[in-house]
Amino acid sequence: MPEGFAWGALLLRISLGVLFFTAGWDKLTAEGGWSAAGYLSGATGPFAEFFQSMAGNGLIDQLNIWGLILIGLGFILGAFMRPAALFAILLMLLYYFAAFESNTAHGLLDEHIMYSLVFVLFITGGFGHVWGLDGLLERRFEKSAKWTKWLFG
Repeated sequence: MPEGFAWGALLLRISLGVLFFTAGWDKLTAEGGWSAAGYLSGATGPFAEFFQSMAGNGLIDQLNIWGLILIGLGFILGAFMRPAALFAILLMLLYYFAAFESNTAHGLLDEHIMYSLVFVLFITGGFGHVWGLDGLLERRFEKSAKWTKWLFG
C-alpha cells in the first residue's frame, strides 16, 4: 500500500471510528437514558411498519448503542475490521430504510449509502493492517486457516 494512501486510510478509519464510538457513548451515557423510540415511531417508506414495531424495545436500543460503540472501537483499533465494517453497513442500511422518505428526498444516494460504500472499501482494502491490530492478530493465528484470512484479511 503506498505510504500516502496508508496515511489516508488510517485517518479515515480512525475518524469514522471516533464518529461511531462517540455516537454510541453519547447514547449510553445520556441523562435519563436514550431510546430509538422517537426515531423508529416516525419511520417512513416501504418498511415503516417493521421499524415502527421496534419502537420502545429496550433490546433494540441496546443493540444500537453497543453496535455503535463496538464498531467504533474496531475501527479505531484496526481490529476485526471486516466484521465491524459489515455490521456498520447493516446499521447504515437500517438507518437508511427507517427514514426512507427523507433519506431519498434528493435521490437514492445519501450519507448512509456513501458510508456503506466506504465500509466496502474497509472490507476489501485491508484497512486493519494499516497501523492496526488486524495485522498483529493475523500473525498470531495459523495463516492458512480460512476464518483468520476472512476475519483479519
